[in-house]
Amino acid sequence: MGWQPEDTSDPGGTARLDGMSLRHEQAVYIADMTRELRGMAAGVGLELLSYLLAIAEEEAREQSRRTHYHG
Repeated sequence: MGWQPEDTSDPGGTARLDGMSLRHEQAVYIADMTRELRGMAAGVGLELLSYLLAIAEEEAREQSRRTHYHG
């Protein structure tokens, strides 16, 4: 199915995520999931994979910062 953002609508139904907010939320989610995967990889000694996941996590965090502050 894929990733779905949490429901951020207000009770009146007037709030919505614009494209930049959705992109920010997705980047944060990816960064969090990547951090968990990196921990798993490091825990079983997969050093190269852990390193590559650390790079992917940092990229996702940078993208989330960009969309958060410029969106």
